Amino acid sequence: MPVVINLKRKKRTKDWYIIYLNDGREILSYIDFIIKFKIKTGKQLTQEQIDEIKSSSELIFAKEIAYKFLSSRPRTQKEIEERLRQKGFDENIISRAVEEIKNYGFINDIEYARSFVFDRFRSKTLGKFALKQALLAKGVSNEVVEQVLLERENVVDEFEIALDLANQKLKQIKTSKKKKRDKSEQKRKIYEFLARRGFDWAVINSVIRKIFNDLEFEN
Repeated sequence: MPVVINLKRKKRTKDWYIIYLNDGREILSYIDFIIKFKIKTGKQLTQEQIDEIKSSSELIFAKEIAYKFLSSRPRTQKEIEERLRQKGFDENIISRAVEEIKNYGFINDIEYARSFVFDRFRSKTLGKFALKQALLAKGVSNEVVEQVLLERENVVDEFEIALDLANQKLKQIKTSKKKKRDKSEQKRKIYEFLARRGFDWAVINSVIRKIFNDLEFEN
């Protein structure tokens, strides 16, 4: 059986150790397993014990990294998974770590999506389409995105948000020191601005008609 030839605490940690075996292997171990198996120099370890130390310690380490990643701001499940892949964990450890963290409520894509959507509602910067694309890019499922955007429709008036943004943009256009633009150019600029912000055609058309007192606007 493999024999422990050295045991060192991992630098800048208090709960992590490196176990050195006489067959050349180095095993990262959480302190609990050092205590459980009474590991010290000269200790013989079975392969089953080594496997338990490795897999259980990797799971704990993966969760520590995930919690640290979550500490700065909420993250989606996809973001956590990608972070752990970057750190070199295999898919089994990633799946187990994510599932345990989800069970404690620290990963919740629907709450993440709600926070994302309504934070941007308060800042009045993005339309529905842009919000949807941003959430899908973060790995939130289409089902969750559609549910949250439907909730948003009950409290958010896309037209009023777009109108406010358009008026701000029109003021910038009119006060710009660059070449003065005629009405047609102003409407085109407003359209392009709102489209980039993720508002749909119906909303943009209504806003431009309101601002310029037009019966219709065609892009």
